[in-house]
Amino acid sequence: MKNLRYILILCLAIMIMSCEDDDILKLNDTAYTPAANIQGFGTNLAISKDRKTEMITVSYTPASYGVEIVTTHKLQFATSTDFADPITFDVDAAGNEFNFSVGAINEFFTESLKLPVDVEATVSARVITYSLGGVDTLYSSVVNFATTPYLDILFAPETFYLFGDGVGRIAQNNKLGFKKVHSEPDDSWIIVWMEATGTFKLTSDPEYKGVIGKIGDPANGEYTLGTVDNRGEDIPVPGTAGYYTVGVNLATNTLIVEPANVYITGPNVGEWPVSSVKEENRFQLDADNKKMVLNKSLAGGELRLHVTHPYISGPDWWHAEFIILDGKIEYREDGGDQERVNLNAGERSIELDFINHTGKIE
Repeated sequence: MKNLRYILILCLAIMIMSCEDDDILKLNDTAYTPAANIQGFGTNLAISKDRKTEMITVSYTPASYGVEIVTTHKLQFATSTDFADPITFDVDAAGNEFNFSVGAINEFFTESLKLPVDVEATVSARVITYSLGGVDTLYSSVVNFATTPYLDILFAPETFYLFGDGVGRIAQNNKLGFKKVHSEPDDSWIIVWMEATGTFKLTSDPEYKGVIGKIGDPANGEYTLGTVDNRGEDIPVPGTAGYYTVGVNLATNTLIVEPANVYITGPNVGEWPVSSVKEENRFQLDADNKKMVLNKSLAGGELRLHVTHPYISGPDWWHAEFIILDGKIEYREDGGDQERVNLNAGERSIELDFINHTGKIE
């Protein structure tokens, strides 16, 4: 029995040392073969807005681990041939092919790879293959191709910024980026300080690629936005300095500018929208200090603040909700319920600075 115990201990030690020497599970003695023969990108992948619904097919010879095993193949891209910072494209393979639309790959190039629009870029692609935990991930050889992403206002609200002398800011500071409207993927908004004179445009890139403005005059206060074929003209500010909400509806390619309407709602005022959307609950403009202020006797409870705009559904006020946390304005956008700030009952002064995205409660 004692000898048997020593043999078992020796076997266990050998197994442990083997795992330490090689943590990667080897299925058999056959050499692993990565995916190969990637076809479909060519030397120049031509994409354009008028072809956005067309499908692109990329085929490949699948990888092999030498045995029958479940494998997953994915396309991966990078802006350098050494794949120092690769990004995986969220499209599944079927029958040794990847099928995706021109619009989908253009969105990936501009949003994930951060390629500027209307500028030719060289992109590297490969197929990665993985299987069971502990089994090597395999990488195909790299293919390189040129492509020129296009501006498509209908796909990337989070990449748009305002700039121009009318808004007193440049795109690079990223403080004038649009906020998503919760549950309404075609809509976004921003509250911005506008000067008494000047104009503004939208840009989808901090290097001013993809600049768009308005086409024609507004109809009932609603502008038609430019496109890649007609970038449009500068949009004039309303003419009175103050805070304005700029809303963009990507489904209709339109924009509305109106004075910023910010409200308190919920437990502090004892009612909810749409009943709470009234003058006594609206923040007032302090133009001299470029702030919006509410001075009011409040009931105790959670602080709930929101913006109204024609592109934001009235009953669904929380689609454009925000809160003050640690002195900063935090926007809900498409996230879940935010952390709350509870106020004690009494006279309160709430101050909002949408230039620096700060808030103060006294």
